[in-house]
Amino acid sequence: MFALDSSGSIDFREWEYTKAAARYILAIINNVPDPNSIDTNKHKFGLVRFSSTETTTVIVNLGKHPTFAMNDKSIADLAKVGYLTDTFKALTLCDTELRDKDPRLVWLFTDGLYTQGGNAGEKAEAMKKDGINICVAAVGLRAHMDAINKMASPIKISNTQNTTEKCVLNYQSFADLKYDAYSALQKVLS
Repeated sequence: MFALDSSGSIDFREWEYTKAAARYILAIINNVPDPNSIDTNKHKFGLVRFSSTETTTVIVNLGKHPTFAMNDKSIADLAKVGYLTDTFKALTLCDTELRDKDPRLVWLFTDGLYTQGGNAGEKAEAMKKDGINICVAAVGLRAHMDAINKMASPIKISNTQNTTEKCVLNYQSFADLKYDAYSALQKVLS
């Protein structure tokens, strides 16, 4: 599941960068472990757009579109809507979509400011205990990194010390997020 923050603190240019980064990451997923890995019998995709409580919604139910192209278009066509930020509701919708699926992953794209709804950190903790992995792309200098780190799942870093870190990608700007996602896609495709 992808959850994209479209709140008022993100301007339209930043929103376009977020969507581009999400599309590049979707393309990476489509090419791992093999080309055309987004399929009804392989990786499935779902999309939540979040902002104010009333406008936070599931845009694409998990597995609705069986191909990369259809899912990519869903991201490309996604309109920016909203003012405040209800990360709790976004996580709740992702949790509902991922019920009884395995493996389960949420990619949360946000500027890290949430202003409305329940406790997103507590919701994320419950999801992680239920086996859902949460990775966060946090953008901007105002991101509440304590809250972001609480939401993110630990991941193993493959090195000789076998350490773990939180699955958090922290960027100063949305342009940096887009650039890194594009660079990662080029590495996968080469």
